[in-house]
Amino acid sequence: MKRQITVLLLIALVFTVSAVAQDQPGTTIPKSQMSSTFVKDPGFGSRVNFGVTFAPTIEWMYPHTEGYEKNGVIMGMRYGINLNVNLTERKNFYFSTGVFAEHCGGKMKFLDNVPVGSLGIADSTLTQRTYRSIYLTIPTMITMKTNSINNFFICGNAGLMHSFNLYSTHTDSYQFDEDIWSREKQTSEEAALFKEAFIVGVGFEYSVTPTMRAGVMLNYAQTFSNYFKGKGKAQNSLSKLDQRANLGYVEIALNINFF
Repeated sequence: MKRQITVLLLIALVFTVSAVAQDQPGTTIPKSQMSSTFVKDPGFGSRVNFGVTFAPTIEWMYPHTEGYEKNGVIMGMRYGINLNVNLTERKNFYFSTGVFAEHCGGKMKFLDNVPVGSLGIADSTLTQRTYRSIYLTIPTMITMKTNSINNFFICGNAGLMHSFNLYSTHTDSYQFDEDIWSREKQTSEEAALFKEAFIVGVGFEYSVTPTMRAGVMLNYAQTFSNYFKGKGKAQNSLSKLDQRANLGYVEIALNINFF
């Protein structure tokens, strides 16, 4: 009987000590850890992460053919999936790539010989032409990000854009005295198959959760390859000169990245 009482007293003592220990300062679990309060991004992430990008663009052409002039801008876009490889333990330096669709183009004006149906050829006619192309683009960039500033991160990127032409068109407007004619060519054989460009930009990200960030980047890009095919495949019919032009554009890239 005494042994049973002793065991019961020991059990009661253990429960009493446990209850007292839980009531002591510093031994309870902070309420903030038990609630759904957002914990700031600690700055560490997985080696590889991905996201989505949508970027409206303003685009133009830099002509390099005698007699050709830039003739305004057009609206375009870039969208797709980005892939980022973390180069450091923290979230500061990345190799960035992905797969994107780019809708690019520009406007130029020049004099040209224009076929006018059964009427023959209209010589030295002012032609205003709008070029549009769709590319499959794979970027190779380095992306840099600061540490957290109240859950905001300042970002910068620089690199190259490698593009393959999927589809091209151009639309012409001609000035005949006071009349303006318009004509669209659905499949253009003048645009080059490949496009190479550099891109550079700055922006910021905000940590929505510890594993997701939303960001905005202001980027500038310009091709250093000719928009047109060379060696006589894209010539002005009046001057017989090869057409040469580079594309330039600015974009506002909206990103969501998952870590």
